[in-house]
Amino acid sequence: MSFTRLLPMVLLAFALSGCADPVTLQNYNRIETGMTLKQVEEIFGKPGESYQGLKTWRGGHSRHTITVEFDDRGLVVTKTQDGL
Repeated sequence: MSFTRLLPMVLLAFALSGCADPVTLQNYNRIETGMTLKQVEEIFGKPGESYQGLKTWRGGHSRHTITVEFDDRGLVVTKTQDGL
């Protein structure tokens, strides 16, 4: 295969890999009690929804949901998932 044909495919692969959905069971399992909001945001990015101590991330066209509860110090207390 020639370089001029291969280059567009390689560029497309890189572009699509940047669009990967972080809301996965594998990433959910990385969340541990006591983690900071910053640590969780490093995995998922900014939460889509925030209410009091609850932060929610949605993925998979909103079919997958991860909700994390933080205490007053900003540390993970509990986590739940739906659809993963």
